[in-house]
Amino acid sequence: MSVTYNSGKGEVIANPVAPPLDTKKTGEEYKPVESYDLTTNGEEVSPADEYLVIRKQLKYPVDKCPNVFMSFLLGLQQYLIMFGPTFAIPVILSPSLCIDSNVIAKGQLLNTMFVMCGLSTILQIFFGTRLPIIQSGSYVYFAVAAGIMSKNPCEKEYTVVEGNKTITQDWDPNWHKRMAELQGNLMVGSVIQIILGACGLVGLLLKVIGPITITVLISLIGLCLAGVAANSASQNWGISILMVALVTLFSEYMKNVPVPLPYFTLSPLKVKVTWVKLFSTMSIIISLIIVWGLCGILTATDTFAIDDPARVVNLTQKVNQATWFYIPYPGQFGMPIVTVGGFVGMLAGVIAGVIESIGDYYACAKLSGAPPPPKYVLNRGILMEGVGCFLTGICGPGVGVTSYSENIGAIALTKVGSRMVILCSALLMVIIGLIGKIGVFFASIPEPIIGGMYLVMFGIIAAVGIANLQFVDLTSSRNVFIIGVSMYIGLVVPMWAEKALASPETATALQTGNEEFDQLVAVILTSGMIVGAVIACFLDNTIPGTDKERGMTSYKLATKACSDKELLKKIYHEPMMEWFAVRLPILRKLPFVNQ
Repeated sequence: MSVTYNSGKGEVIANPVAPPLDTKKTGEEYKPVESYDLTTNGEEVSPADEYLVIRKQLKYPVDKCPNVFMSFLLGLQQYLIMFGPTFAIPVILSPSLCIDSNVIAKGQLLNTMFVMCGLSTILQIFFGTRLPIIQSGSYVYFAVAAGIMSKNPCEKEYTVVEGNKTITQDWDPNWHKRMAELQGNLMVGSVIQIILGACGLVGLLLKVIGPITITVLISLIGLCLAGVAANSASQNWGISILMVALVTLFSEYMKNVPVPLPYFTLSPLKVKVTWVKLFSTMSIIISLIIVWGLCGILTATDTFAIDDPARVVNLTQKVNQATWFYIPYPGQFGMPIVTVGGFVGMLAGVIAGVIESIGDYYACAKLSGAPPPPKYVLNRGILMEGVGCFLTGICGPGVGVTSYSENIGAIALTKVGSRMVILCSALLMVIIGLIGKIGVFFASIPEPIIGGMYLVMFGIIAAVGIANLQFVDLTSSRNVFIIGVSMYIGLVVPMWAEKALASPETATALQTGNEEFDQLVAVILTSGMIVGAVIACFLDNTIPGTDKERGMTSYKLATKACSDKELLKKIYHEPMMEWFAVRLPILRKLPFVNQ
């Protein structure tokens, strides 16, 4: 991002993440500003001080708090932004757990996901980076989960004995064992993340993992999930394409269209109207309501065939089966199980989450008017994120948490960077997550609608990875070779491995007789992000190339230390750790404590 300060008119222009101020007031046309060059009165401002210019634009910087009502209202907006992608997590995970048709189980996973995201966000705000950043489920873990579960594929039918009756169903009654394996491996993997933060090893990790590796890793997450999106969308292409069209219409074409919203004032008592750019923050929710309602109408009029997956069937019955309140607790899905292959897969997911979060910390700090986070704050944030992953491992739903980039972008749009707003959003996550019927209600969404959401979200994930190439010299044949080879192999190898493991004749070629080692090989080979990222990292660090060519120089620009010690203390000061450090000065030696 670049920021330019026009001293003649006192206007601040940010580019490209933060939107410019209203140019109607100045009569000037907004023009993009390249690189990290900033000027104040004709003098260049360093990237480390860029936040000072952005801070002047914000209605509420990170350390300022709106009133309670406004905090919860803005927190609700942040909650709605993360709601769509987050509620899709148990739906995407359900095929690996063999519970695709078990709405109650998916509802439990959804409730647990929201509660864990809320608790992890609260931990991050109070004890982590202290930045206004939401912790949400990471899509990194889906490919890992599929690899772990590949050794025990789902069956078409399961036989269940109930009393004197024997019935068949299409979901695994012992799915808790599958979940327990994901939980146990995530817990062990998150311990490694805690160690990375506690020992200050994050900096060493960033020395070998650059923009090229990150591009391949994140892009392959979205690309490798293409099969999941195709399976869901193909159940009714008409509904899926309609969902994509509406999300595109609202989020892109109508994102700047204001919508009138009435509200009450107590003094004086009257109704007022405010204009809000509703479509830019709630495009998924609005599209979901419209398409889901249409499916209900087409079901009631028998337009859909009896066996059409887009039909809305027995929604009231399913919601009535759920309890009003659902409280997640440690071990709710059984004793966690740890395997070697599962641990390696989860470890890859944890490392990917760490890399993604560090970039988000710098972006969030800049957009919320905070100085670049010092190293001890980065370590503290990764440590607390590891604790959050450990909690999701203990309670479920089998995927770890990481920083949520979409909510960081919302700070740029709303110009509200207060951490109190994010705290209120986290409280809403926990409260709504404890209502069991809400989880089952959203878990009942027809599969083709979910397929439409997949087409949008997985495509965006792939594009987010590609966006990291902005730091890389793409005229270099070296970089083009590394990106092309590693990404293509990351796509091809899992396709071959899945077919090979599915056939008894070819599966023996990948078996050594050691069950743990065989599972390790299966997890690695069926996870495109692991295959691609390992190849990209190896080639990027062994093929000769300058830091500028590799894109490492641009990363370093954004991490320069801030000279404003008072503001650093005000924003990043963590009272509890500081209290212990004052009484035990030796704690200052710890990498996550202010020196």
